[in-house]
Amino acid sequence: MPSWKSRGRAEAAMESLARNGYLLAVVVAVVLLLGLSATLQELLSRDPGPDWPGPPPSYRDWLPLCSGLIGGAAAMAAAWPGTPPRRLALVGPAAPVAVLAVSLALSPADPGMFGYTMSILEVFAMFLAANLVTWHASRRAVAVMAAATTLAILSQGLRSEGWGLGAVGWMLLLATLTFLPGLVLRWRERERAWRVEEARRDERLSLARDLHDVVAHQVSGIVVQVQALRHIADRDPAVVAAALPQIEDAGAAALAAMRRMVGALREDGDAAPLEPHDLAVALRALEEPGDIGRPRVEVAVEGDPGALPEETASAVLRMSQEAVTNARRHARDASLVRVELAADASGARLRVADDGRGGGSAHGAGGGYGLIGMAERAKLLGGSFTAGPADDAPGWRVVAELPAGTAGDGGAR
Repeated sequence: MPSWKSRGRAEAAMESLARNGYLLAVVVAVVLLLGLSATLQELLSRDPGPDWPGPPPSYRDWLPLCSGLIGGAAAMAAAWPGTPPRRLALVGPAAPVAVLAVSLALSPADPGMFGYTMSILEVFAMFLAANLVTWHASRRAVAVMAAATTLAILSQGLRSEGWGLGAVGWMLLLATLTFLPGLVLRWRERERAWRVEEARRDERLSLARDLHDVVAHQVSGIVVQVQALRHIADRDPAVVAAALPQIEDAGAAALAAMRRMVGALREDGDAAPLEPHDLAVALRALEEPGDIGRPRVEVAVEGDPGALPEETASAVLRMSQEAVTNARRHARDASLVRVELAADASGARLRVADDGRGGGSAHGAGGGYGLIGMAERAKLLGGSFTAGPADDAPGWRVVAELPAGTAGDGGAR
């Protein structure tokens, strides 16, 4: 068992580094150290004897190492967590500019038979800095970085006579391929941002359709009836008394129409439509004893869920279902998922927690869009929503606080 525990601690450490943004900095540092090691090995293993075909030994041999160190520092500064795009646009080009400066310094020197080549550290530093800028910086910064990197790669012709005009095409192709990983990451980030916005828009449209198609039409009829009765209430109270059952029937019909729509849209196996007084029962239906590979689900309800408005109760149930589903799918080695609800006439506080590893709920197959939908629903109801790894225990926490009134009515029921 010690091996399992040590592996779990290692995974937890990696996940902590990834959450805080330091994993990228660690990877960049490791790559740069490998480049530095290879460059030093190449320099120290040279044996420039009488038959040495390269440039005469001098301090110039160490200039590519200096350029690589400057570029490595620029790449580390670009990869450091929290580096703003504006600072990234300033430090990133330092790597190719240092390479270009060294090439200009080496151009007057005697190149020997093969001249000076770029050090591995220089190549790694330029590659990392170029892709970090392409990934996170503005388009103008990317254009500047592309120009500087292209000039730096072409400057190899100043270091060695073997890299003449005939090799320009290959060097331009190399400069283009240098930016390919950063462009792919930038595109994926833009695509994710678009999908996040699409998920939010779909959630808003879904709620708007529910309110307009199912509630607004029939409730508008009720309002018209009540407005008409106000004008005759003093003159003919009997008419008002006779109309009240009709208004009650219209309200019941609106509620029944909503439930019919939910039932028609519901697929086989989905949770049953929520009744206003059934929130506690619906939450209890989420309980499961657990099995091999499936965590146990417990539900604890405090207060009076029946005092919640229907829209708040519905949001609590949908969030609970989504959070439990996420925990079942993505919380590795979880043995327990606990749903806790505290409700009264003022609002509800929902907490769903698991004891698994990884906090995978935010990085599951759905890309976290279920969390976005929950957050948007809470926002529309005037509440708050948080989701993330627990600070004081293993696992993932989803916490939502919803007032009894919606955001649109100023909190009134």
